[in-house]
Amino acid sequence: MNDLITSAELVEITGTPRISLQCEVLANHGIFFVKDRNGEPHTTWYNFNHPSHLRRELHQSEYADEPDFSHM
Repeated sequence: MNDLITSAELVEITGTPRISLQCEVLANHGIFFVKDRNGEPHTTWYNFNHPSHLRRELHQSEYADEPDFSHM
């Protein structure tokens, strides 16, 4: 599932062939990506399916400071 998203898939996902707008769309949705020397964004399907803002929330909810009283 860590396969790279192809350029064609990235155009379909973001809705634009313009590299600068692709980066903008990915950044606005919290999807981690890296740019190559041409400025083209590259990311994986894992990063697409698990945006950074959601990963942080999931991580915090797993390790809450309060005990789980739901089983009492």
